[in-house]
Amino acid sequence: METVSSMLPKRKGPVFVSLLMIFGLPLLIAWFVFHYYAGSFHGGLEHGELITPARTLDPPLMHNLQGDVVPTDLFRGKWTLVYRAPDQRGATGNGVVNPCDKNCLALMNTLLRVRIAQDRSMREVRRVLSLPESAARVPGIADQFDKGLHVVTAADWPLQAGSVYLIDPQGFLVLRYPPGFDPTGLLKDLKHLLRVVGM
Repeated sequence: METVSSMLPKRKGPVFVSLLMIFGLPLLIAWFVFHYYAGSFHGGLEHGELITPARTLDPPLMHNLQGDVVPTDLFRGKWTLVYRAPDQRGATGNGVVNPCDKNCLALMNTLLRVRIAQDRSMREVRRVLSLPESAARVPGIADQFDKGLHVVTAADWPLQAGSVYLIDPQGFLVLRYPPGFDPTGLLKDLKHLLRVVGM
């Protein structure tokens, strides 16, 4: 009589390769198709501006509001919604400009709701707010933001201020949403992309 152990595969290599093909291949195909045949996605991504040719974000030196250096891999591993606040001309009582006004705060709340609306896939989405370096000197600025928002400061920013950008888990810029965009469109685009890659 055959025992259970005698019926199991003797080699672990083929089993590992099979599992890799089953779980890894779909993600690889989705990434390849999206980045090299982006035009085929046009029907599902009608709201943001598709960034072509595909390129990665090369962020400058960044710090958090406490002055610690933020690693550049912040923009890898998850889908990232990033916004660079435009420079503000108004100033606080100590002469330091607060770059995140009420419109900026309202947008951060909108991006939070877009993330929450992804349901179980919300864990695959992060939000990043980029501010000028002077923001760290604004009294109480950190208290404006929810704990799930990654707030960084940088002297120069390679992306257009005032727009929201969507970055994929490999660090590639995917879509741009200009000022005044419809949040419903962003929600639909993000949900579509998460569905395409099976998240």
